[in-house]
Amino acid sequence: MRAAYDGSALAWANGPGRVYERLADALVECAPVPLMGARVLDLGAGTGVASGAAVAKGAAQVVALDYADAMLPHGRTGITPVVGDGCALPFGNHSFDLVVSAFALSHFVDPLEPLLEVRRVSGALLASAFAADWTHPAKDAVENLLVDFGYQPPAWYLRVKHEGEPAVNDPVKLTRLARAAGFDDVAVHTLEVATGVDTAEELVSWRLGMAQVAPFVGSLSVDDRAALQHAAEAAVADVPPLVVEMLALAAR
Repeated sequence: MRAAYDGSALAWANGPGRVYERLADALVECAPVPLMGARVLDLGAGTGVASGAAVAKGAAQVVALDYADAMLPHGRTGITPVVGDGCALPFGNHSFDLVVSAFALSHFVDPLEPLLEVRRVSGALLASAFAADWTHPAKDAVENLLVDFGYQPPAWYLRVKHEGEPAVNDPVKLTRLARAAGFDDVAVHTLEVATGVDTAEELVSWRLGMAQVAPFVGSLSVDDRAALQHAAEAAVADVPPLVVEMLALAAR
């Protein structure tokens, strides 16, 4: 998984990054504590979209932590990148006012493990996950085309889809996890977020830039990449704009 994300950093920034920026902006609006002047840890930060949203809301100190160093936001004002393990956070007790985890909990074998660490280093949590029934026609359209080009989903991605996401994709499950980690005041909000991604080119960049796909696309010949891009844009030409249904867990 780490290699896939490291190898996807550029494609991610040029495609999925725009989607996740909008989702991060919506997420921080649900913060259970004030962000102005806060010390914030972005757990599973990736390119740091949640970090950037926290900075924009006035956070005084933001640490972006991820396993994949190439994804991390190096050189961005107000954000300190740290390579680390979410199940063994390299920080002392009560180091942060808030931990934000944007769509990262599904990547852990047991999401309770990082949540216990979150509770140790902070008194507040803000996390997001995709709602159980949400999908978009561009996903199936592009994935079906990828198979025609020889793509096979990596094992880590299948685990995330079949085990990771189902563990965190409804309010009851998220509430139970937060309470098991030691949080008492727990709320889960369901949000529909218009991402602004609506053209065929943008939708295809979103799908082909995902970490489970981008390394494969990069391995194709120039001609095959062009053919895939053209076929994918034709396949999504008539699908609706991208609106994401997500869950926002706020706890303290």
